[in-house]
Amino acid sequence: MTVTDQLRGTRVIAPSARRCVAGACVALAFMIPTAVRAQLVRGVVREAGTGAPLPGVVVAIHPAPGEGDPTTTLAATLSNAQGEYALTPNDSGRFIVSAKRIGVRQFRSEPILLARGATHRLDITVEGLRYSLPVVAVSGATPCRDERHDRNRIGALWEEARAALTASELSQRDRLVRTRMTRYERIPDARSLGVRRETRNTVRGVTERAFVSWPAESLSAHGFARLLPDGMIEYFAPDERVLLSDYFVRDHCFGVAPEGASGEVGITFEPVRGQRKTDVEGTLWMDGRTFELKRLEFRYTNFPLPVQDRRAGGEVEFARLASGAWHVARWFMRVPRVEMQTDVSPLAGNRRMVNETPIITDFSEVGGQAVPEGATSAPPQTVLRGRVVDSAGTALGGGKVALAGLPFEADVRIDGAFRLALPAGRHTLIATHPDYDRLGLFAAEQELTITEGEESVTLLQALGTVQILRQLCGYDAVADTVAAVRLTLPPLAPADSGVRRQVHLSWETPRILGDPSRPAVVRTTTAGIDRNVDTAGGVSVCELPPDRTITVEERFANGAPPRRHQFRSPAHGTFRWVGLQGP
Repeated sequence: MTVTDQLRGTRVIAPSARRCVAGACVALAFMIPTAVRAQLVRGVVREAGTGAPLPGVVVAIHPAPGEGDPTTTLAATLSNAQGEYALTPNDSGRFIVSAKRIGVRQFRSEPILLARGATHRLDITVEGLRYSLPVVAVSGATPCRDERHDRNRIGALWEEARAALTASELSQRDRLVRTRMTRYERIPDARSLGVRRETRNTVRGVTERAFVSWPAESLSAHGFARLLPDGMIEYFAPDERVLLSDYFVRDHCFGVAPEGASGEVGITFEPVRGQRKTDVEGTLWMDGRTFELKRLEFRYTNFPLPVQDRRAGGEVEFARLASGAWHVARWFMRVPRVEMQTDVSPLAGNRRMVNETPIITDFSEVGGQAVPEGATSAPPQTVLRGRVVDSAGTALGGGKVALAGLPFEADVRIDGAFRLALPAGRHTLIATHPDYDRLGLFAAEQELTITEGEESVTLLQALGTVQILRQLCGYDAVADTVAAVRLTLPPLAPADSGVRRQVHLSWETPRILGDPSRPAVVRTTTAGIDRNVDTAGGVSVCELPPDRTITVEERFANGAPPRRHQFRSPAHGTFRWVGLQGP
C-alpha cells in the first residue's frame, strides 16, 4: 500500500496512488514447487480429546537438526475444512513438521526421513483450546531491554501474532477467500478527517492482496518513505510479509502494551535507537481471551516532511473465517499534504524578513474493505448517549456530534443531550457548534471505545478560553504588546467552493525620525503577513499590532480578482473574532 506525494517548490501535491511497484510482487520463498515426482508429507490435523478435524491450522516443514536451520520454513500451508494438509519440501532428507493453532502451544514432530519421490503420512494431534497464553522458548521478537518477564510474554504473544499473519499470508497465496473488495482514495479534511473528495472501486471474486508493500530488505535499508528522482515521495505500509521478516524484528524494539479495549492485549514496536530513515511504530492487538490477531496500528517516525502529526499512519484489521482462512478485512494509510505559510516583517533600511512555516492543509488516504461473499458490509451498531456542556458546565445545545472520518452523526438538543447509533470499536467523537465553527475549532473531542451490544454514556465539555488560545495560537494568554483575532472570510460562490485562497494582511507602522525633543518627521512603513485560508473559511492571526487599521486582501489560486477588506484590530492583550462581510 503506497501513497505518492510530489514536492513542487513550497507545496506538496499528493494525488493518492496505489500500485504494485517493480520488485514488490515477488513470489513467496516457501511456495510449493511443482516437481513431477516430488516427495510429499500429508495427513490430518485433529484436536486432542474430541478428535475433531481442525481447519486453518498453519502446518509447515523445516530441516531436521543437522540438516539445516530448524527455524527455516521450506513449505507451509493451512489445513482445509476436513483438517487435511499436504506439504512438499524441495529435496529429500530428514525434516520436522510443525503445526500451530492460535492459543495453543506449537506442535513439532520427531524427525522424519523422506526419500526422493516418497510420500509420508503424518496425522497431527494438537491441544484443545485453553484460552491461556502458551509457554514458548523465547525467539523472534524480543525487547531491546533485557527484562526477563517482558521477554517471555513478548515471545509468547509474538508466536500467536506470527501464526495469524502466516495464516493470512497463506490464505492470500492459495486464494482461499472470496470477497467483495472495495478500495478507495480520498482527501480527508485536516481538522475532522471528514472526506472532502473520494473515489471508489469495487470488485468481487477470489480475493487478491489488499495491498502490497516493498520487500522487507529494501524497507530496512531505505525506510518506509523515499524521495524518488522525479521529486515524488512514496510511502509504504507494512504487510504480512514485512511483519514476518527477520529484518523487521531486527530493526525494532518490542514491548507489552497496556490493556486495550475490551481486554485486548498487544505487542508494541518502535525503531531501534539511532534510526534516521523513515520507519514505523505501533501495536499489534490481539483478543485478550483467544489471542487471535485483531489489528495492526502504525504511525510514521522521522517523517520526511517538515511537519509532525500523529494521524499520519494507518491501520490494518484481520478477520478469521469459519473455514480457518484469514484475510485483511479493512485497511487504510494516511499522510498529510503540506503548504508553506509566509510571514513578512519589516526591517531597517526598507528590508523585509520572510519566514515560512509548513502547515497541513489536508491528508491523502488510500484504503479499503473486504467483505466475504454472503456477508453484509454494514457493521452492527450500538447506542451512545451523552450530553454536551460548555466550559462552565452549562448545557451547550444546537450543535452536532459525529465520529471523525465516519458518516455517523446526531443533533444535540437544546438541553445538550444526544443519542448516536454507531459501530463498535475505537472512535474519536467530535462536537460541533456554530460559536466554535467560526473559530475553526470543534467544541469538544473525545477518544472512546464502544463495545458491541452495550449502551454507552459520555459527557463532552467544550473548550474554554485558555484551550481555544492554545489551539489557535499556541499560548494560554495574549501578551500585552499584541492582539489576536480569528478572521472569518465571506463565503465563496458555489462554483468557486473548491478554489484555494490566501490572505495578505497589512498595516502601517509610524516611525519617528530625528531628535524626539524637536519637531519630528514621521514616516510610515508597511508590514504584512500571508496566511492560507483553512477549510473552515478563516485564518487565525495571533500577533497583530493592537488598535490598528488592518487591510485584508483575498487572493485566489484560479487568478480571480482579489477582494479587499478592512477591520480594526482589538486592544492589546485581547482576542476577538472578526467576521468580514462581502464586498
